Amino acid sequence: MRLELHPVNPQARLMRKVIDAFADGQVVIYPTDSGYSMGCDALSKKAVNKLYHLKRGMKKYLMALMVRDFSELSDFAKVDTAAFRFMKSLVPGPYTFVLPATVRSRKILDVNRPEVGVRMPDCPFTNTLFEMSPKAVILTTAAKIREEDSFIDPSEIEETHGHLVDLIVDMGPQPINPTTVISLAGDAPEVLREGAGPLPGEGSRSQMSGPRLFPGR
Repeated sequence: MRLELHPVNPQARLMRKVIDAFADGQVVIYPTDSGYSMGCDALSKKAVNKLYHLKRGMKKYLMALMVRDFSELSDFAKVDTAAFRFMKSLVPGPYTFVLPATVRSRKILDVNRPEVGVRMPDCPFTNTLFEMSPKAVILTTAAKIREEDSFIDPSEIEETHGHLVDLIVDMGPQPINPTTVISLAGDAPEVLREGAGPLPGEGSRSQMSGPRLFPGR
């Protein structure tokens, strides 16, 4: 199913259908500030397993959770004072932060990985989603099944993935702008990937290695 929403001011009645889809354990494709993404309710085991089934290699990579703000993070990631201060000036925005995962996070995501990714995006869809459903926690990844997939137009996504997912949120073509990935799991911030988010300044150091990120995230 493809649902067309206004690209700047998503209609509340249609957004409620999207929220209901997440609550029902469905896999949804939706726009973010890094392009179209695919995700589900991270607290629904049925939904998480369904997403894993679609993206069979997903567990090899760092998981990313999309939340509204810091108030929803404590159950899933350990955020110390230094990490909070570092992130606060950069969110919402096109960043993925790598943080130490909690036991609950590893259990919910069914992975034995010490880190978890966190996203607090800034775009009309996610802003409206979290305004209407502030407690939502979305397991999110790029809207691609194969590594070579690269879609900006929801009509192309529907043609390729429409039979695989439950809902496609169409808010028009969206450019692919992978997030800047910064690890806050060590003693100092480390830039794992430069992307759409401006680098925070001279205090961070770049590195090429680190947790494997799902292509396009």
